[in-house]
Amino acid sequence: MTTIELRGVTLDGPDGTPVLDGVDLVVPSGTAVTVAGPPGSGKSALLRVLVGLDEQTAGDVLLDGVVVNAVGARDRDLAMVFQDFALHPHLDVRANLAFAARLRRHDKAELVERIDEVAAFLALGSLLGLKPADLDEPQRQRVAIGRALVRDALGYLFDEPFTAQADRVRTHVRSVIVQWQRDSGHSSVFTTSRVDEALTLSDQVVVMHQGRVRQVGSPESIYAEPADLFVAAFLGHPAMNLFPARRRGDRLVSELVDVPLDPELAGLVGERDEVILGVRPEHCLDATAGGQAGAALSLTSRVDDVEWSGGTQLLYLGHEVDEETESALEAIEDAFDFDLFQNFFVAELPATIGGRSSRLQVGQSAQVAVPRERLHLFDMTTGRNLRLSEPEPEHVQTGLGTDPEATLETASGSHGDPTWEPTVEAPHEPQGSWEPTVAVPEATTEPGSADPGPAGTGPRASSEPATDRDE
Repeated sequence: MTTIELRGVTLDGPDGTPVLDGVDLVVPSGTAVTVAGPPGSGKSALLRVLVGLDEQTAGDVLLDGVVVNAVGARDRDLAMVFQDFALHPHLDVRANLAFAARLRRHDKAELVERIDEVAAFLALGSLLGLKPADLDEPQRQRVAIGRALVRDALGYLFDEPFTAQADRVRTHVRSVIVQWQRDSGHSSVFTTSRVDEALTLSDQVVVMHQGRVRQVGSPESIYAEPADLFVAAFLGHPAMNLFPARRRGDRLVSELVDVPLDPELAGLVGERDEVILGVRPEHCLDATAGGQAGAALSLTSRVDDVEWSGGTQLLYLGHEVDEETESALEAIEDAFDFDLFQNFFVAELPATIGGRSSRLQVGQSAQVAVPRERLHLFDMTTGRNLRLSEPEPEHVQTGLGTDPEATLETASGSHGDPTWEPTVEAPHEPQGSWEPTVAVPEATTEPGSADPGPAGTGPRASSEPATDRDE
């Protein structure tokens, strides 16, 4: 088990634009961290720097406190699952699973046992004699995952490892890998652009955007107290409702709501003339069923659309903003490079109350209340969450400022860490056997037939990698 760390890592793209911008990351020994963010946020680049495939422009990579900047990918001994799978097309599944471990000269008897074990819980047992060309995309992705798990490495890096799996199977594969990590205690880093995975893969989440770390914490703490507008909008499904409000005396007023300012809210708003209010759809209450007690705000609006899902209903309530406000919101979105605001308010309400249906229809009027403790306030200029009164941790980099390009940079200094020199190592001692209690359902189709995947995905070419990419 190994502590994996990045300190102030910057990686410039071919045009000089930072792909990673002063990233700090710590994965304590034996734990898992999920790096979450939209496509293009720098997640894959972070893993490539960690594993040693890309050399950072500045900053340090450390394993167990030792700087490994000058150490090649092979000698860092980190296993990585790539998005493009990188399987050897001339080898069958069993040989692909064994490839990285054989390069590390694992004991042959142990290797055979380990391959059978991994193949069983990834539903590959009946496919071991087939070539990658005989497999569909979800099966090839599971082979790529299995190849990393078969070998004994210092740490494991998973780059969007479940994208090819159909939703029905994806949940099983994810639970198997999470269980493997927790039971084995291997230091692991996952990346994902899906909110549900960001909140379930590990006990620590790193939210990234535009090559920078926006917030680090437990899924619960980040969800409850997002550091800024981006984190608030990204980490939630449906997304948090964000809308502007102007101060009018002792009230916050918008086209949608009228919020009385009690001493607590007035203290958060301070001298600001405008703020952004945030409300998660699931924190809305039905005002007709007593939800107004202790509410910070209540609103009544026309229902433009309804999504019913049995016990709950998502109500889409239309609202508009004036041109001046719309221009200001567009400037904020441009600075964050993310769609933050919607032209409707979403409320998730129960579809039954007291055993009776409370479903609403399009065109009806909905009355919604929001408890005071569920109301978020963000600075109109910086996007910062005003409820986070304490100074932000160094690893949280947020802010628009008066200059949309401005950011709060992480302070950095010389680390003075020793330089790591590669030595000849004996093979890792086995870390004990692991027996899964959850298995991916065996494929019900013939090998090579359609294993349902996400819409729009097709088979990926299994080209011969130039080097063993698990190294």
